[in-house]
Amino acid sequence: MSPQLPSSFRFRIPLAVLLASIGLTALAVVDAQRAVRSQQEVTERALREYATFAAWSYAQHLDGVLTNFLRESLGAVNHGDGMHTSPRIPAARELAHYLPWDANCMCHRARSGPNPSTFFALKIGSDRLDVGLNTHPDPTHGWEVDRPMPQPLSPMLDGAYSSTETNYLVDTLTRRIRRAGQPDHGYTLVVGETSDGPMLAAYTLMPTSWGDTMVYGARYSTTALAGLLSDVLDGNGLLPSTFTEGRRNRDVLAVRVRDHSGHTIFDSAPGLSSPLESHIDLPSRVGALGVDAIIRPEVAGTLIIGGAAPSRLPMLLGVLGLAAALAVVAVAQLRREGELSRLRADFVSSVSHELRTPLAQIKLYLETLRLGRAKTEAERDWSLGHIDRETTRLHYLVENVLRFSRFGRRETTEAVATNVGDEIEHIVEEFKPLASSRRVKIETVIEARPTLALAPEALRHLLLNLLDNAVKYGPNEQTVCVSLSQRDGEVVLSVADEGPGVPVREREQIWSPFTRGVASRAKGGSGIGLTIVREVVEQHGGRCWVEPVSPQGARFVITLPLHAPPAPNGRAPFADATWRAS
Repeated sequence: MSPQLPSSFRFRIPLAVLLASIGLTALAVVDAQRAVRSQQEVTERALREYATFAAWSYAQHLDGVLTNFLRESLGAVNHGDGMHTSPRIPAARELAHYLPWDANCMCHRARSGPNPSTFFALKIGSDRLDVGLNTHPDPTHGWEVDRPMPQPLSPMLDGAYSSTETNYLVDTLTRRIRRAGQPDHGYTLVVGETSDGPMLAAYTLMPTSWGDTMVYGARYSTTALAGLLSDVLDGNGLLPSTFTEGRRNRDVLAVRVRDHSGHTIFDSAPGLSSPLESHIDLPSRVGALGVDAIIRPEVAGTLIIGGAAPSRLPMLLGVLGLAAALAVVAVAQLRREGELSRLRADFVSSVSHELRTPLAQIKLYLETLRLGRAKTEAERDWSLGHIDRETTRLHYLVENVLRFSRFGRRETTEAVATNVGDEIEHIVEEFKPLASSRRVKIETVIEARPTLALAPEALRHLLLNLLDNAVKYGPNEQTVCVSLSQRDGEVVLSVADEGPGVPVREREQIWSPFTRGVASRAKGGSGIGLTIVREVVEQHGGRCWVEPVSPQGARFVITLPLHAPPAPNGRAPFADATWRAS
């Protein structure tokens, strides 16, 4: 009879295995938490950048709207760099006559913004304030100054300013204008507070030829300004369509506007707060307003490519009670999750960099044009040419990201008959301005002009990605050759460059998502261009590969069948009919 092992020893080994399993799983939990935190940091950084862009865009649109509607109200007395030479000085009430005439109400009314509640005028150095009152029965509807004042006054008519308001306007405007030194020939918004309530006014200067400086202005209600701020949020062009995806701006973005004292003037989502909000302060000529932009939490996850990273912590806490085999599986899964997190972070970083470069260039040349640094027509055309090229590059980048977001999905659109030769020539001509920025010459060799059944934009995605790679990773002043031929029942498209080429060990790896060759890593890129090329080619039953070019360079080759292969259901994958070479 064999001796039995002591019970303590009999359970010691299973207990040690279990503790080791739990320990390994606990380490995996820590590693997973770090990966989740990294994903959250990437997500928060992207959302914070979205909010920063939204705040900047709102501020730019608000500046433009304010300028337009103040020009409509006060533009008649704004002489720009000139002076008023007539001995007759317009009275404040006369500004109403310059508002657009509305035949429906037989009155003057603003079209670009709210109606002023009153007009005023003063001369710098004088304490007398001239006030123009609105005698229309409904002052919010329109302006009249020739009608006698109703008796008694309508409750909606403010009458003359109080002494506190008069002193505030005279003292504040005089102090601001004298402190500025050089006269401002534009329009300025003033947001302040008096003992009688808030004061919201806009003014412009009218220097005279005999040395006086007249100040003409209009007063508005805070309700009118809040309505204007709301209209800016709802306006077109505030956010890109790829950002809103058919939703209203206020369904994606919340905006809060405060004056320099911190009083809220407009809040599209009262009570909403977020650590990811972005703040921007407007200049004093726009009332020194502060704008807070907040991405709404309920849609934040949809704005991130691939969605916001889900937390794996609950799943991993359950894994803590599993055996050693399940712990090993959990460790392997977490390592894969960490790799995916790294790839996603690299992708977001690369795409953000790729998008930021053309945006910075566009903004630079727009500032050059707006500030008048381009003195001649040639310089302006040169700047506009740069803006056009960078806009085209940005369009290509966004197209690639959108195409990659549909990666792996079956194409459901119907094919169209496409003359491959004509389409290639059109795409090359479209791309040439981008190539010229690096002095790259593109040659086309069209030996055949077959007509194929292709999905819409398929050939465009193929050729633009190959041309972009050739120009980006090849030397300046190189020649890129685009060739099209027909052989053995196939259409052969190739793009050859004079770059460093692709090593043998990388010629298959570069077609995978987020993968770039060693020679190309120093020049940036998202790592999805060639992945899109292979997906499109395989959907059309074709093949693609890369081969060396003598003495230096790489040639990317694509073959597409002249007759589309039948799908499992007996139909062509993109069309019911096949197309023959013409």
